[in-house]
Amino acid sequence: MKFSISTGVLTVAVTMTAAFLAAPHAQQPPAPAQAQQTPAQPPAQQEPAQPQRGQRGGGAPGAAAQPAAAQTKPFVPVAASTLAKNPQAYYGEMVTVTAAVEQTLSKTSFSVDQDKTKSTGQEVLVVAPTLNGTVDQNTYVTVIGEVMPFDPAEVAKKAKGYTLDLPPDVAAKYKGKPVVIATAVVNSAGIDVAKKPIPPPSADDLALAKLMKQVGPANGALRGDIDKMDTAATKEHAVLLKQMFTQTEAFWKSKGKPEPTQIAGAALKDAEALEAAVTAGNWDQARTSAGSLGQKCGACHTPYRERMDDGTFRIKAGTR
Repeated sequence: MKFSISTGVLTVAVTMTAAFLAAPHAQQPPAPAQAQQTPAQPPAQQEPAQPQRGQRGGGAPGAAAQPAAAQTKPFVPVAASTLAKNPQAYYGEMVTVTAAVEQTLSKTSFSVDQDKTKSTGQEVLVVAPTLNGTVDQNTYVTVIGEVMPFDPAEVAKKAKGYTLDLPPDVAAKYKGKPVVIATAVVNSAGIDVAKKPIPPPSADDLALAKLMKQVGPANGALRGDIDKMDTAATKEHAVLLKQMFTQTEAFWKSKGKPEPTQIAGAALKDAEALEAAVTAGNWDQARTSAGSLGQKCGACHTPYRERMDDGTFRIKAGTR
């Protein structure tokens, strides 16, 4: 018997588009008019070709070719019935599966079946560690994620920080069978209900963001200022950066974080050297100081701040 998920986030436009475009016609839910006239046929009757072992396939049709170094692991469209019958061909693959919700198994897991009109015995387990919305029984969802043989210990390794909430008997039922560790679950309303929610900014996040919103534009303008040998503009931005890095150094020092404190202090010295070089008309030294300052920004930003899906930043966990 099937149940509804009562609880469970970009809708990722590109991901969703790729998922829906890549999913074969056989996986799509029947049109309402057809559903009223004839019983729905299992989409598994028109299953996509299986990938060769050791090869990657798929990707959204028409996607522009990219250099190999820039490519990410492509999505392989597959029917749930195919995955249930021949899971070994898909282990380690990133797949898109469009199928009907068969049964709710826990707050973060459910099963899908290719036929929404009946249970075929070929359901596939879906574990979505970040599930925070609703998928309804007998409605089609598109699941995106990596396929692996189900083993609670391996799921724990794959989804760090997640605690599997399957009841022991259900976990035993699916042991060794295919599971999709979902990074996206697009429900019938077109909403990705497995998208991680964006945490609200803390007072520290807001304080640091206020500083960085002035540091970024000023630092970005320096190259043009120096190329034009614009003394007034370069000095103006150097003075602003001195003020901002003085405050940034004080911010991290108040948090008891020596490494970002030292980086901010070194950036402050670069801004001071930059101002002195411009005052002396030494533009080569100004370029050197500006380049060094930019490196300091990256050295601090990467390990200590995290960009959210909405473009805002948070201080990374463990560095507060």
